[in-house]
Amino acid sequence: MKHLVRSAVLLTSILSLSSCATTIDSAPDTTAPTQATTSTIATPSGEIVDLLQQLSTVADGLGQLIVDGDTSKWKAKVAEADAIWVVLEPKIRESGIDVVDSVESIVRLIHTATERKRPADADKALRFIPLVIEALTPLLGK
Repeated sequence: MKHLVRSAVLLTSILSLSSCATTIDSAPDTTAPTQATTSTIATPSGEIVDLLQQLSTVADGLGQLIVDGDTSKWKAKVAEADAIWVVLEPKIRESGIDVVDSVESIVRLIHTATERKRPADADKALRFIPLVIEALTPLLGK
């Protein structure tokens, strides 16, 4: 008997819930159109150490921007880091010094800091750049 009552309650619940209708509101969109703004980043220039110092400037303060949630500013910093890397990578390869992986990992830290909201990765990138500069300077003969 209990089984019959449970089945009846279940069947009644299913029928009453499935009879709910979905209402579609076809009101016109009243939001104002947004204007897309684009910004171009100047092509970085300089020697390897200069570009690494520019990368250090990019990483400086990035962690705080992530904490503050200032998306537009940290996205601009990531784009700037990518632009520096595009110029820096061939220069490092031409020099014959084997630090491409180290510098690439710094750029990846900048990306993971922003993509995964990990300010500590931005701080790590900032700490590693002077170490790479310190190791490179004698090898470049400067």
